Amino acid sequence: KRSDYFLEAVVSTQSTGTFHPFDCSLFMSGTLDGKLQLWSTRNKKMLTNREIRNGDDGMITAVYFQPYNKNMIRAFVGTFMGNVTILFLTAKNTFEYYTSFNIQTRVLRGQGCKITNFVERPGTKNVLITSCDSRIRLIDPETGQVICKYKGYFHQQSIIRSGFSHDGKLIIAGDEKSFCYFWDTETHNSLPSLSNVSAKHLKRQLRRDKNDCYYRFRSHKVRVTCATFAPEALTDREGFIKELFVTADQSGRIKFFLNIRNDMIS
Repeated sequence: KRSDYFLEAVVSTQSTGTFHPFDCSLFMSGTLDGKLQLWSTRNKKMLTNREIRNGDDGMITAVYFQPYNKNMIRAFVGTFMGNVTILFLTAKNTFEYYTSFNIQTRVLRGQGCKITNFVERPGTKNVLITSCDSRIRLIDPETGQVICKYKGYFHQQSIIRSGFSHDGKLIIAGDEKSFCYFWDTETHNSLPSLSNVSAKHLKRQLRRDKNDCYYRFRSHKVRVTCATFAPEALTDREGFIKELFVTADQSGRIKFFLNIRNDMIS
């Protein structure tokens, strides 16, 4: 039986949206004029409408729900100029401000850059932020501190989203030069921190807080707009992990690949 749902019309242009992780009747969206909205598909109406604006920056480009402790949900809001606002979703379905910070970049001489997505690292509360300065940042939402910055791919205009493998050990992303990139999230964790080792004696690619060691392959002939791992993987008797991942390009072509790795082999 077919069911059609129509929510009340709004003047604002919706730019991004996501469903509640536990209640699929709730949907959060962001608009280009800075409105963060919570919708009920069951009641077919808007429940909450809150303005998210930092100075002249009012264009919301990414939103994300994150389960937080018991029965608590955090909402992440990213903007065109790189501002991140974190709010709690209350039991009354209203947004309560928690904190905010800005993603600045040397590439744009200290200016902010458009945020294209958020995703939580499996097994932690840390969040990965993708932005249009060819950087992917793993941040601690409690402090806004950047834990590690991943780079090497080219991303300055498209809405490209990064993601994790099922166990959080790999980051995947497409780029605007037709490649699919992978970064190892485990390697840099065993490296010395900059507080213990002089920065001038430490190679950039071996710093704990910056990782430009990656591997890539040309998966398409045009820009890769989507690359994502399947939510689960298989492990065979020999300990090899088999992970399915998918890539898609701007022309609409979709490809499926199988990544095989063994964490016991160095």
